This record gives sequence, structure tokens and C-alpha cells, in this order.
Amino acid sequence: MEKEIIDKYQKAASTWKNAIAHARKIKEGTKLFDFAASIEKIITDEDCGNAFPINLSINEEAAHFTPTFDDTYELKEEDLLKIDIGVHFDGYICDGAISINLNNDHAKQIEANELALANAISVAEYGKEIDGVGKAIEETLKSKGFNPVYNLGGHGLEQWDIHSWPSLPNHSNSSTATLEEGAIAIEPFASTGEGFVNESPQVEIFSLNEGKNVRNMHARKLLTIAKEFKGLPFAERWLREKSDLSDFAITVGLKELMKADVFKSYPGLKEKSKAMVSQVEKSLLILEDKTIVLGE
Repeated sequence: MEKEIIDKYQKAASTWKNAIAHARKIKEGTKLFDFAASIEKIITDEDCGNAFPINLSINEEAAHFTPTFDDTYELKEEDLLKIDIGVHFDGYICDGAISINLNNDHAKQIEANELALANAISVAEYGKEIDGVGKAIEETLKSKGFNPVYNLGGHGLEQWDIHSWPSLPNHSNSSTATLEEGAIAIEPFASTGEGFVNESPQVEIFSLNEGKNVRNMHARKLLTIAKEFKGLPFAERWLREKSDLSDFAITVGLKELMKADVFKSYPGLKEKSKAMVSQVEKSLLILEDKTIVLGE
């Protein structure tokens, strides 16, 4: 990997580190909408971009939840909050997450998840089998009394592509594929239940499918805004912030874009058994001679 590219990943990682440090200071009663806006502003103020809308998923929610444009939810001390932040610099992405529980009712689960991540990182090296990463996560979590979320996992991080090859399951699947040079995100999810997620009806995050057009004028305006994100995921609230359209026009435009398959949607994901889910995540650069953990 060229030094210039490594430097861009490191720039994104430096900003991610600052954003996550701020995120750790969240307090009971914080409005999630205001919190999301403050974190996303930290990123843009440091001359980076948001690689996706900050994910703020609570309790049985595992991923893909971000505040709505009219969100009024305030954090409770008993909430198990997942904070997933993505930062890019020129399209090169650092993706990482933490879990926070203010009253420490779920401290053991978070600790087990963090240990699973550390054990997975320890075996993530060039030429090593990808299965070793999933095996480390699964064995660690089960030894602590938790299940991995079997239908979620880590992923590659290519320029302008948040979910590229390879897929990194949170369990052993007997694959013999090996890690190659590139950027990856290792993303253990731990569950107190079955360890499977289902899609929620709530959809707040989208990305653009290339090469399609629509006739509806409201949809065309939203499409113009969406192209600014260069294929990376964006939030409905971002469209509303950048648009002068009415709420009705935005609703009509979104429906048209979804119907025409111009926008890909990312429904919220919830634990099937409504059990508690925690998440931790770090991004790594896999190089032939070493592994770099971004943001450390």
C-alpha cells in the first residue's frame, strides 16, 4: 500500500479518534439528535467527511439507527448505547464503534465484547485465514456467556466503499480465504439472546445506486444532493438540512427514489429475541510486514 494512501487512512483515523473521545462524554438526558449533530460537526470541522451517518443504536437495536430529523429521544442511564462513527479523508475510511451504558448494568457484556475485539485483532495479519478472526470472536464471547450476532460482521474498507471485500463473520465458518493487503473493520456484536438480527421498518439511512434517473422534480432535487456523498451512505435528515423542499415534497421524492431503486436503503437492525446487543469496532490496515490499528 502506497504511503500516500496510508497517510489518508491515518488522517481519517486521527479525526475518528477525536470524535470518539468526545462521544465517550455523553451524559444522561442528552438528546440524540443534538449529539449526532455535534459529532458529525467535529468531523467536518477537521476537514474530513462523514463516511456514514453516526449510528446510535439502543438496547436491542444493533445497527443502522440514526436520529430522525424530528427526533426528541434523550439518553437514559440504563440504555445500552452503540456509537458507530465513520470518517473519511478523500474517500479513505476509518470506521469504529464503542458501547456505553451509564449505570454499568451491562459492563460485563461490554468487557467481553472488547476482549473479543482484542483477540480478533491479535490474529489479523497478512496471509492469515479470515476464519481465525471470526473464531476468536465467537470463542471469546461464548466463554463469557454471550452469543455473537451471527448475521452481522466486519468488512473491507476501500476508497468510497464502506462495505467491500472481505466479509469478516463474527463466528467460525471454516473458510480458508486469507487476509490480503488493505483496510478492514473488525466489528464484534455480542448478544444476551439468540444472536440474530431482523430488519426494522424504520429506515433513516440510504445510499445512491448509480446510473438511474427519475422524472419527479422533488426526487430529482434529492438525487442531486445525494450525489454529493459519492456513493457513501447518508441520512434522511441530511437531505432535509441541504434541501429547501417541504416535508411533503421530501416524503414524495423519497418514495419515488425508493420505488425506482435509485436509493438503496439500510433498515434498522434489531435482535430477533429482543435481547441486549453491544458492539465494538476498530479499523485496521493489513500490510505485508505489519498490521496497523487505526485510531490508536
